[in-house]
Amino acid sequence: MSFLGRFSRTQLIIGGLLTYATGVSAALTFLPGASKPNDSSSTDRFPTETARQSTFDGLAPGYDKEVRVHEYLLGIQRRRKRLLKQAQGRVLEIASGTGRNVDFYPKGCCSEIVFSDFSQGMMQVLKDKVAESDLGKRFDYQVRRQQQVELERVGHNNKASSSGTGPGSASSQELPSLVETQLRFKTMNAAAIPYPDQSFDTVVDTFGLCSFEEPVQVLKEMKRVLKPGGRLLLLEHGNSHWGFMQDMQAKQLDRHVHKYGCYWNREIEELVQEAGLVVREKERSQLGTVYYIIAE
Repeated sequence: MSFLGRFSRTQLIIGGLLTYATGVSAALTFLPGASKPNDSSSTDRFPTETARQSTFDGLAPGYDKEVRVHEYLLGIQRRRKRLLKQAQGRVLEIASGTGRNVDFYPKGCCSEIVFSDFSQGMMQVLKDKVAESDLGKRFDYQVRRQQQVELERVGHNNKASSSGTGPGSASSQELPSLVETQLRFKTMNAAAIPYPDQSFDTVVDTFGLCSFEEPVQVLKEMKRVLKPGGRLLLLEHGNSHWGFMQDMQAKQLDRHVHKYGCYWNREIEELVQEAGLVVREKERSQLGTVYYIIAE
């Protein structure tokens, strides 16, 4: 039995919350705030988009190991699973990162899933993960689909030209059926999504809005490529609704952006509304820092 398997879910949740609170307290007490320029409107203290892209590339190989236990204890995996139950049709996932959502797409939910990110390092980890995942086994790539079509064609021709039906004949071989979902990978800038208007039934973004230079523009792009009646599924971290936590997030913003490329104190719901999207469902947890939003 694994170490985590020795505890009930309730114990793990309580332990996660205590760990989270302890971490916040430690940060408030011991970590010095980054120095700020005299001009409070200046943003040159933050890394450029190119620098943050390099940060993501560097984080990619060890990222899953770094966040796995944290996500489990804080119930993030459970929220990912709940969110992705809403995915359907043709899906575009923005800021896929290392593929933290790969294991949570329900079987048969979607006709196509396009995973995207602007970090080559993250995309490589994602591709390797998909290849080894249950998702990769269930949902095939275009090349494998073409191979399957060819196998079925050969089997049909052999059956038509041969009366043999023994175990060794090509016509008796059980060929797996064609899969109905395509998996694709797209390295792109989410502020200029390279797809036509109304291309997708679902757009997914989990913990990505914190990493964009222009989050409202990205949200507008998500809205643009959604079909009428399509849904935007968001799981994000942003500014807390607790004063002490807001203070900590503001105090440590510079440090967090430089280390993780992440602006972790944005007002997520306000950004969504500013982009012209309508919030249909919302929920906040983890001291108000985790936002679960379904919008149209």
